[in-house]
Amino acid sequence: VPEEEGTMLPAYFKKAILESDVEWSQNKKLVDTRKKNLRNCVPQGLPYFSVEFGLDGGFAHVIEEERLFKRYFGLEIIGGVLDADVSLWRNPEKESSEAVGYKKRTFEKLAIEFPESN
Repeated sequence: VPEEEGTMLPAYFKKAILESDVEWSQNKKLVDTRKKNLRNCVPQGLPYFSVEFGLDGGFAHVIEEERLFKRYFGLEIIGGVLDADVSLWRNPEKESSEAVGYKKRTFEKLAIEFPESN
């Protein structure tokens, strides 16, 4: 996301999260992860949506009704900010197995260059 639009992303996500899901919920609608670790913010075992903005933290939302929550929720917000066509996240083109294999090999080379540190 370009820097100009990126600075506005927290506001867009906050508004979208507050308007999402069911009107009355048992859990807090918007959890600010800038103040606490995500693990301490979301009840264990519940589905949630989380977005982070660099190292500064972000927001989380406990999903009350999974069947009502769009699986492309985050992509839809970013796509709206970028004014992208909805087909990019709703019905993306299927990639060929050759393209997926190429991406896998490229990623594996990167992973070899940056081994895990203990």
